[in-house]
Amino acid sequence: MNLSKLSRLLAVTASLATHDALAATTGTLTFAGVVNAGTCNLIAGDVNRTITLPPVKVSDFDTATSAGEHDFELAADCDSDVKNVIFLFAGTPSTDNPALFANTGTSAGTALGLSSGQALPANGTPAQRSRTIATSDKKAVLALKAAYHKTGKPITHGTLASAVTVSITYN
Repeated sequence: MNLSKLSRLLAVTASLATHDALAATTGTLTFAGVVNAGTCNLIAGDVNRTITLPPVKVSDFDTATSAGEHDFELAADCDSDVKNVIFLFAGTPSTDNPALFANTGTSAGTALGLSSGQALPANGTPAQRSRTIATSDKKAVLALKAAYHKTGKPITHGTLASAVTVSITYN
C-alpha cells in the first residue's frame, strides 16, 4: 500500500472518530407489583369428607342423652405468615332441639351433636359455632367430636345423616 493511500485511510478513519455521538432517546422504567398475604386451605382429605359414626342401639339412649361419640380432626395447610385459622361451622338446626344439627336420615328422635372442647350449637352465634386455632409448622389442626344425640322425641332405629359446612378464615 502506498503512503498516500495510507494517509487518506488514516484521515478518513480519524474524521469518523471526531464526529459527536448521536444521543439516544432516554426513558424511565416504572415497576409495579403486589405482595399478598398468605393463604390457608383445608387439606384435600377434609374437603367434602364423610365422617362415619359407629353404630349404636336405641337402648344406648335409655340413660344417656348421647351415644356413639367419634373423635376426628380437621386441618388446614397455611403459608408461613398465617398465624391463626378460624373454623366456622354451619348447618340446619334440628326442629326438636335447635342446638343440634338436623338429622335427614331415617332415625326419629336423633340429631347430630358436634363439639370441640364445648358444644358447637347449630343455632349458635358465629362466635359460638367457631374455633380459632394457632398455626404450628404452617398447619392448623382442630380436634372435634361428633355423636348421636337425643332430640327429646322417642328414638327409633334408622340412619343418621347430617350436613355441616365448615369454612375457614385466617390472619
